[in-house]
Amino acid sequence: MPVQLQVFTKRRAFSSVLICKIMRRKIKTLYIFGRRRSVITFFIIFIVSMLSVCRWLAQIGSRALLLPSPPDQNLEHLRRNRSLKYYIDKTQLLIEPSSTPCDGVEEVPILVLVTSPPARFEQRSVIRSTWAKYQPTYFVMGLDGPTVDEQLVDNYVEAKQYGDLVIFDFQEHYHNLSLKTALMLQWTLDRCPQVEFLLKTDDDVFVNPWMLKQVVKDNKDAQLLGYRINNTYLHRDEYNKWYLPRWLYPDDAVSAYLSGTAYFISGEYISKILKAAFTVPLVNLEDIYFSYLVAKKYLHLTLFHDRRLSPQKPCFLIACVYWHLATAHSVSPAELANVWPKIETIANEFRQHEDVCKYYEILSSDLFLY
Repeated sequence: MPVQLQVFTKRRAFSSVLICKIMRRKIKTLYIFGRRRSVITFFIIFIVSMLSVCRWLAQIGSRALLLPSPPDQNLEHLRRNRSLKYYIDKTQLLIEPSSTPCDGVEEVPILVLVTSPPARFEQRSVIRSTWAKYQPTYFVMGLDGPTVDEQLVDNYVEAKQYGDLVIFDFQEHYHNLSLKTALMLQWTLDRCPQVEFLLKTDDDVFVNPWMLKQVVKDNKDAQLLGYRINNTYLHRDEYNKWYLPRWLYPDDAVSAYLSGTAYFISGEYISKILKAAFTVPLVNLEDIYFSYLVAKKYLHLTLFHDRRLSPQKPCFLIACVYWHLATAHSVSPAELANVWPKIETIANEFRQHEDVCKYYEILSSDLFLY
């Protein structure tokens, strides 16, 4: 990319972020006064307008920031071998919890497995102190390098302290997420075969345990459940994070898949999906591989859609907006720590008054997320 274009895109991204910050301050000021019933209508109209502008600017900025930095595309191992079973058989389990809520015979309604690189202790720490207190949650990771190092020692200490790490002997890399997800399915079959629904998610995702249960209740017959993306073209540009080379998958588009940020798999289908994956050649994009190639195309399973399992997040950090979502993506540890006490307060109020935050539900729709 020419230097001039890089400077332009960075400036444009910076401008959009700056404008969003200014809008957030305006909204926060208005929110204080907007609690009075007399101005609630104006308050909502103002937020709707500002969210639309902020979402548009943020999307422009996000696309601009993706351009200058080529990611590390480490795909040579898939040229040699694309058998998932080959990689699973070669991968050793290094650390796992000594006990889990699955050790009994009772059904486990929801088990959450979080993909988390070894060094992201801050993300795991804030999850432990927030939504993981209400939901059985375990963090799955590989190794930062090909050999045991100081990071693994730190993770071993972390595992002993919290009892929620599942560590495998494979190299942690974005393009190894298909293998990591398969290992999550295998570990669930071994340690929690009675689970009703497995939620696979990431460590930068906000999870609302109360809304999560409602989503499952509303979709109890779902085989796979998430945010379904329809008729999307694949990225052939190696500078793109979601690069899928044609030699791995020749078709230019997929009809439907579930966003990998957070999706459910029914416990009844975990074994079927993993067994089918042993016959489907690996690709590097985990959500395309498992939800489309294996589940939809090979097994002909239905991909259930629920917009509350969002791959985006609200433009403004308002708890009542987050309350109407089961998940939100790209949430920083600081944002999660900030909004969580208010979410707990809303959850307590919701038991007595189900209409709490109802005026904010429209602001959790896709139109006002980015």
